[in-house]
Parts: sequence; C-alpha cells; structure tokens
Amino acid sequence: MMLLAALAFPVLIGIMGLGIDVSYWAMTRVELQRMADVAAQAGVARYGATNVASDALTVAATVAELNGLPAGTRGGDGATTLTDSYGPYAATVTFAAPSTVTVSVTQAVPRMFTGFFLPTATQSISATAVARLAQRTNGGQACILALNNAGFSTIINGSASIQMPGCDMRANGSILVNGQSDINVANIVTSGSITQNGNGICGSVTCLQGTAQMPDPYASLYGTQLTVPSRTVSLANGQTTLNPPPAGMAYSSFSLSGGPYIFNPGVYYISGDFNVNGNVSLAGTGVTFITNGNININGSADVSLSAPASGATAGLLFGSKSSAYQLNGGSSVHLTGAIYMPNANLLVNGGNSATGTCLLIVAANVTFNGGGNFTDTNCQAEGMQPIYDLPGVARLVQ
Repeated sequence: MMLLAALAFPVLIGIMGLGIDVSYWAMTRVELQRMADVAAQAGVARYGATNVASDALTVAATVAELNGLPAGTRGGDGATTLTDSYGPYAATVTFAAPSTVTVSVTQAVPRMFTGFFLPTATQSISATAVARLAQRTNGGQACILALNNAGFSTIINGSASIQMPGCDMRANGSILVNGQSDINVANIVTSGSITQNGNGICGSVTCLQGTAQMPDPYASLYGTQLTVPSRTVSLANGQTTLNPPPAGMAYSSFSLSGGPYIFNPGVYYISGDFNVNGNVSLAGTGVTFITNGNININGSADVSLSAPASGATAGLLFGSKSSAYQLNGGSSVHLTGAIYMPNANLLVNGGNSATGTCLLIVAANVTFNGGGNFTDTNCQAEGMQPIYDLPGVARLVQ
C-alpha cells in the first residue's frame, strides 16, 4: 500500500496541478473575452457614428486598453487593421465592409504546475469577438440632409408632399413646417427645433430634436471633384447627342429646349447655368453634372438621369460648390444618384413630381413650396455612399 501510495502521489499532484492551471487559463480567457467583446462593440458603434473605419479601429483598441490590455506598441495599416502589442499581450483589430469589427486578444500566461511536465513555460490564451452594425428597423439613414446650422435650414410650405418612408429627413439647423403638408418619412431629425404651423406632423412621425450636428458626409468623397475648369467650349447648335467636354475644359452653359437629348456617360463640367426648359426630354446613364452656375429644371420637362456606378464621381449626379438647384412647376424627373451642393439651396416648387429610386440630397438649405411632390426611397445603389444620420445598433455576432 505504501508503495502504491508513493507511486500514485506524483500522479495526483500532477492532476491537481493541471486542474489549477486549466482553471487559471479559463479565468484568463473569460477576462480576455470580456475585453474583446466590449472593444468590438465600441469600435463598430464608433463606425456607426462617423462612418470612418480608422476611427473604429482606434476606438476598439483604446477601449481594450481601458479594460485591461496594457497600452503597447501599435501597428497595422490603420485603415483595415490595427495591432497593439505589449509583453505577453497582443491584440489585433480588423475592419471589414460593410460594418464589421473583429477584435482578437492573446495573452501568454505562465504554466505554474504543468510547466514541470511540458516543454514550454507559458500557455497562449486567446479570445475573439466580432461585432456588426445592425441597421435600425425604421430609418437610420437620411435621404435629405440640410447642412446649414443657422436658422431654418429646411422649410416645408403649403401642401408639399414628401414621400420617403424608408429614410430620414435630417437638418443641422431647425425645421419649419407650414400648412397641411403630407410628410411620410421614417424620422425627422434636427439639431435645432421643429416648428409646426397649422399641422401636427410630430404626432404621426418620430421627431428627434436637439441632436448633435452632422458633418458633411460627402466632403472627402466629392469635395475635390467640384472644381470646374476655367477654359470653356460652347455646345454646338442643334446638337442633341451630347458628350462630356474635352479634358481640362467645361461647357460655357446649357440651355436645352425641345429635344430629345441623350447624354453619353461621363462628367459634364458646366461653367454657367444648366437650364432645362419646358417640354424638354432628356436622358443619360452614368453621367455627372458639375456646375458653377444654377441648375433649373422647368415646367413639363421629362428628365431621366442616373449617376456612374464607378470612378471618381461614383454615385454623384449633380454637384456644385455654391449654386442653386430648382425644380419648377410641372416637371417629371426620374433621378438616380446624389445631389451634392454643400453651400447651395435646393428648391422644389409647385406641381412637381420628382421621383428617384435612389436619390440622396446634401445641400445647405432645402425648401419645398406649394404643391411640390418630392419622392425618395432609402437606396443602396452601386457606387452610392449612404448617409448614416442615426447610428445603427452594435451587436456581437461572434
């Protein structure tokens, strides 16, 4: 018996040591998993607020450090991958489109008892968390964004009809609604206030007031594309099939009557105004119009235009630094793409039926007058950048 006990004792000690080590490793893994979970959720929540992948990576790594990861040496490209290493700790944060953040954390822990039986003195413990931004069931993306933060940046007058139930109306300033307008949107979101004269729109639509101002979502994407060349060329008389101007040049102006006009794909720089007069018919696929002047689409015009799906102006249909965009009475407009005029006013006047299956608008101020009918839907067209105005919900998927 004594001999058996002597032989069994080292085995029992080894089993107890293994149990202690395994318990310690399990406890360490729980802590690493908690660290990875909160870091991944924080990173993807940040992406929902800024739509910038590098911000998501940085916030995820910082939150991991706040939850036990020693601040170490950071590496990676900073755009899709960020690493953070210190001693026995190593963390890797990755971002993948459309909105996924993965955090992997590894720690080398000592083998307290099993080190006597195994060749290495440490055991690598790791944990991984994957978080994704789940879009809101109602809204969360804006189809119309008014950037001006002073006064009323969005005004809706009379019997204007705005139909875009899948997306939000967003304003950095205040919103004024006069008369009995028909407004069917997911949410009305404003950094200022909502004034309702003669209606109770906020009784039927979710209204959020006093939110943080939203930065220009297209500044880095399209800002450098809005410069019109100074050299100009005139449109030939009677020309109805149109091509982009020669490289480094712009058309002096467009004033279209009659038609039908066909615009071939490309970027149309226009130094002056772009006027589409009454009873004009025009169409174009894969086109972008960038002007120094105003854009006017007048009565009874029939317009069907769509932006490019790729290239430097992917998703951009109309762009201008400071001009105005105006739809006047009787126009029938079918547009796919973004209207980006960060310092300009967009006006929709009486009797319009402007329909866009993928139409996003960013302007300084937006005004709907009289019987204007402006229809938008929440679009995810190829080449277009959504306008995330309300962050989605950060959820762990692994």
